[in-house]
Amino acid sequence: MALILIYIYSTYMQGNPTPSSPPPSPVIGIWTSAAELANLSMSGDAWTTVLAAADAAYPNQATVSDQDSNNNVQILAAAIVYARTGIQSYRDKVVAACVKLVSGDKPAGNTLAWAREIAAYVMAADLVGYRTPEFETWCRNMADVYVATDGRTMRQMFEIRPNNWGTMAFGSLTAIYRYLGDNTNLTAIRDYWIQLVVGPKPEPAAYGGPENDLSWHFNESDPRQINPQGSVKQGINIDGILPDDLRRGGSLSANPGYTGYPWEAMQGLVTAARVLDRAGMSIWAVGNNAIYRAVYALQVRLGWVASGDDAWMLIFLNKMYGTNWTSPEPPSRIWGAGKIAGWGYVTLGE
Repeated sequence: MALILIYIYSTYMQGNPTPSSPPPSPVIGIWTSAAELANLSMSGDAWTTVLAAADAAYPNQATVSDQDSNNNVQILAAAIVYARTGIQSYRDKVVAACVKLVSGDKPAGNTLAWAREIAAYVMAADLVGYRTPEFETWCRNMADVYVATDGRTMRQMFEIRPNNWGTMAFGSLTAIYRYLGDNTNLTAIRDYWIQLVVGPKPEPAAYGGPENDLSWHFNESDPRQINPQGSVKQGINIDGILPDDLRRGGSLSANPGYTGYPWEAMQGLVTAARVLDRAGMSIWAVGNNAIYRAVYALQVRLGWVASGDDAWMLIFLNKMYGTNWTSPEPPSRIWGAGKIAGWGYVTLGE
């Protein structure tokens, strides 16, 4: 059957910053800061959720090798509670976790595990003011030096795999480079991501997986991480679709099989977008609000409402875009965390 391609994209460059080297922002705090938290209430769902996670954090369980560990976001919760209350025991948890990570040197596991886990530890260290030459070196190695079991550094994986693997790496790399004050590499990965969205496809990026399934891409000869505004293919609205994650539920279809991979990809993108925004390098509007369009496609058009450990993103997205997206999840999920970051409590001071 012949493909019917309708391409409505007259404002292609609107909202797409030209890749550049913007100056860093004076905003202190990768994820949040003590100053922003200072006057927030220590009651209500947002606070009780983050406090419970901080109390559950165990530094001796710190790891970036287990992609399903939630110790990383619990340690971030401990940092948030310390920054709000000044209670030293919570800072001690963060410091002990960082020391344990460094003591292990190069971790086991693949780059997906590293990418899911490291950002929260780095942001926690930043929030409590923990910084040593050893921890900084370890962070640099995690980004650019250590080769994981899949044969790539985390930076290489970000560049090669523009799906949930790559977006998780994007989130963690932004946290690492921001922590290190490395504006050169922070700008470079931002610009690379912009090219993934607005094109042309950067050479290292590989789409389609082992099946070479490019059916969800609007333009299969020039694939993008997020489909362009107005994309319609075979009569199907694929505006905002993350093609390399939707294919995990099957090839292009008006009624695609559900897959959680697109929401996981969004966890990395939302994390990176917040970190970059606080660094004065915002990507929220890139690609005609590509991040918004990607969430709209999932949350509204497909009806795949954020749930489980994806629900935390809605508070951050609502804060940024003025939306009112909701989830049937209980407050502990909505105000909770995901695999890489979370704790909507931090948005209350903004």
